[in-house]
Amino acid sequence: MTSDWRMRPTIIENWDPSINTILAIDENGTIDLNGVRKNLLNIYPDKAHNDRWFTITGVELKRENFYQFKNSINDIKYKYWKDGCFNYKSGRKRVVFHSREIRKQTGPFNPKIIDYDKFIDDITSLIANTPFTIYSSSIDKAEHIIKYAYPYPVYNLCLNFIIERYCMNLNKKGLTGIIMLESRGKKEDKIILEFLINLIDKGNNFNSADTFSCIKGVYFNPKWSKSNGNKMSYILLELADLISYPIHKYVKFNKKDEAFLNFENKIYNYPNVNGYGLKIFPS
Repeated sequence: MTSDWRMRPTIIENWDPSINTILAIDENGTIDLNGVRKNLLNIYPDKAHNDRWFTITGVELKRENFYQFKNSINDIKYKYWKDGCFNYKSGRKRVVFHSREIRKQTGPFNPKIIDYDKFIDDITSLIANTPFTIYSSSIDKAEHIIKYAYPYPVYNLCLNFIIERYCMNLNKKGLTGIIMLESRGKKEDKIILEFLINLIDKGNNFNSADTFSCIKGVYFNPKWSKSNGNKMSYILLELADLISYPIHKYVKFNKKDEAFLNFENKIYNYPNVNGYGLKIFPS
């Protein structure tokens, strides 16, 4: 592993043996504040408004648990799809567990293609039986605008909290980690990379750079690996996707669904998760 990741958004294909953990990150909602500000009278006090909430969730998996997870998730893919692949509109690719498609029962998850109920049972068991740690941060954008004349950027605020808690936990255990985000585009990825490098190198208002020195890389991966002919996906990003939406739904409606209850005990510092593994801004 080199320092190339600091120069530009970079893909990671192999897990360096010297790194103990990976934090994969997903998001739900939009970072836009202008739409919320314009429609504030219509949104407030409707806490379930579609554009009111933004959530970022990170899932941390230790190296020692990765290969069992990899085998388990691929077993499910091979169980329901020939060679674990599906004929997407853009071509035949490895099936990617995408929360929205699963919920909407579209694409590979159409009940006409698979036994959907059994598939959900298998995914539920996979999540329950995989050891990982969750760090999540959500922001009520309407309250954020009302409270602050110059609101801090939504994405940076949520991401800062997650990385801070992740690093604090790593430092307690003497471990190292890398961060993996889903690539959104060169411009967007570059902005996020610059923010994270600044955080790692300079720290934040509450912690010095020493706190973040356990981070050994920041990477941006797409859904599929082009170098493997799209026949391989990045399974930790899929896990983050499966976890983030139920948390987003929970903070939005203040109700724990079955999916949330299935992994709630994996949230950092459970059962005392508020302000630790689960943060809601502003508070």
